Amino acid sequence: MSKPEISFLSRNEIEAIHKASLQVLESTGIKVMSDKALDVLKGAGAKVDYEKNHATIPQSLVEEALRRAPKTIKYCARNPKYDFVLNKQETHFCATGGPPFIMDEETGERRYSTSEDLARCSVIADYLDHVDLIWPLGAGGDVPAPIRYIVDMYTGLRNSEKHFEGDSTSAKEAQYQIEIAAAIVGGREELRKRPIFSMVICIISPLRYDKGMTEASIELGKAGIPVVIFPMPAAGETGPATLAGTMVVNNAEFLGGLVMQEFASSGAPVVYAAGVGTVDFRTGSGISSPGGSLMHLGLNQLAHYYNLPSEIGITGGTVSKLLDTQAGYEKARTIITHLLTTPDIALGLGGLERARIISPEALVIDNEIIDYALRFAQGFEVNDETLAVDVIHKVGPGGIFLGEKHTLKHFRERWMSRLSDIDSFETWEKKGSKSIDKMAHEKVKEILATHKPEPIPEDVEKEISGILQRAEAELVHKG
Repeated sequence: MSKPEISFLSRNEIEAIHKASLQVLESTGIKVMSDKALDVLKGAGAKVDYEKNHATIPQSLVEEALRRAPKTIKYCARNPKYDFVLNKQETHFCATGGPPFIMDEETGERRYSTSEDLARCSVIADYLDHVDLIWPLGAGGDVPAPIRYIVDMYTGLRNSEKHFEGDSTSAKEAQYQIEIAAAIVGGREELRKRPIFSMVICIISPLRYDKGMTEASIELGKAGIPVVIFPMPAAGETGPATLAGTMVVNNAEFLGGLVMQEFASSGAPVVYAAGVGTVDFRTGSGISSPGGSLMHLGLNQLAHYYNLPSEIGITGGTVSKLLDTQAGYEKARTIITHLLTTPDIALGLGGLERARIISPEALVIDNEIIDYALRFAQGFEVNDETLAVDVIHKVGPGGIFLGEKHTLKHFRERWMSRLSDIDSFETWEKKGSKSIDKMAHEKVKEILATHKPEPIPEDVEKEISGILQRAEAELVHKG
């Protein structure tokens, strides 16, 4: 099978980035705002300064952490038919995570998202065949901040049978999230066997680890929950102006987090993530650019170099604020190019404005782009059957192949659009002259009217309700 693929950094270049990252960790060090995490580093053999919240990590600890980290991770779901394995063999697609705004499907206007929006978008993601897992499609702005991520997780799991990926900002928050998931799967030991959720832990670039998220990650790792260590340096702002330099910051931040996870709980499942970006130096705002894509592709090569599962950010992202031509070409080029490096998880579906807006219609359109991209990435066979010399000879000059058995055998291999317009102008006009965003809007309405994910059993809902009440009492009222 001839398959297109991208691998542009040489082995020497990858090793140079790795060695530079080790030098940063050992010489420059990292700022860790958690005494608990600093205790882990000190116990492992790192040099720690508690007064300055600073640690330097020797190369030997990084190498040991890389040995301890699992090379494959199973992501499970409420419905086992949606389980999958991160094994560097195929890409799984994740809906965009936590945007504060939504493009209202009725008015088309940008507004703050709510828990109801998150629930509706989760139903849409549950329906779409190329969305394998969901990060909250919106932000429950109507929920008190101390329990927002707990409620977001429950809302996502309740309205989708697929794997949930979310956020956790404190050890206590993580404990409640673990408790909810354990209630769904039948206990903590079962959850360790079947982790139906994973959590993203963001690094504050450059080289700073937040107290709450770091302690949440340690709590999650001990429970066997996959943790996605997600650096987000921007070239020229929170990373060097050079692409290679920003990649070093991303890689060093990941390796620092990996050391903390593996020495807190050996064998903790960890996913290598890249959320690097580029900016408009006139305004400081993030932009979609060739540089951002190149860094993502290169960092995915680094994940493969370490033989670790990977998640690459904003692969379906766009800076555009509308479902327009810019959104289309930015999404298509990033999805296709990133798919050719085979990250385990590609993140960013359904987002606009660099994932600050969730659009239900964009989610549907992205699913169509992925369908095309997956067929493109398959390549094609070259053998006696596909070369079809006998058929060409039989049909001969001036003939037609439509009636041949060979055509009947192979025509279903051809990709066919499920959403995009492929009709003649006259047929398109008779069907109502619909644009792609109009087609997507109609599909959104159809999904919401007809698709019903399997509900969580009533007794489990009752148990989770009690967990949420305790979380609110402890984190909102006492906090």
